[in-house]
Amino acid sequence: MEEIKQFIEKLLAKEAECWTRLDSNDLDAFNQSVRELHKMAIDRVGKGLGISERTDFGIFERSEKERTENPIIYKPRHLYKISNYKNAIYGDIWVAYVSSTTTDSDPKSKTIFEAFIIGEVENELKVIGTMTKYKNRSTMVVIGWKASIYNPSDLDIKKLGKFVATERFIEPGNYDNFSLNEYLKDI
Repeated sequence: MEEIKQFIEKLLAKEAECWTRLDSNDLDAFNQSVRELHKMAIDRVGKGLGISERTDFGIFERSEKERTENPIIYKPRHLYKISNYKNAIYGDIWVAYVSSTTTDSDPKSKTIFEAFIIGEVENELKVIGTMTKYKNRSTMVVIGWKASIYNPSDLDIKKLGKFVATERFIEPGNYDNFSLNEYLKDI
């Protein structure tokens, strides 16, 4: 799983670089970082399925500079664990459970927020789907996972495949009564 861990760490570092460069007033460097991030995902994930300029990463190329008085330096998200599955369509897939992109002072940055699904496409690791925490709208309690609206239709997050193994890295906080349980789960 070391190769997968290195891939996801590179992805998270590139994502943090994009967010940091957003308000750096170097539009060309920002847009280049965005293009590099998008190359790490299949088109339907990386470029928002062509529905709009929005991407699954929440980052899109800009034509105008952002003006910020106090630019924020983003750190990569926390990587909590990676689980490996045998999937009927993609073969080996890995699910990387990560925090949000908020700053370390925000409690949400210490919980599992999203999961990137990674597979091999044309002999190259790519993000092939994502899933986010799902909350009950009336109680705001996290009750499970839902596929991103940009998730490819042939990847069912409720049927990832046969569980193979999990590798854990750091334990999340349990501010949401969900993250720690998800971290400890082996399925």
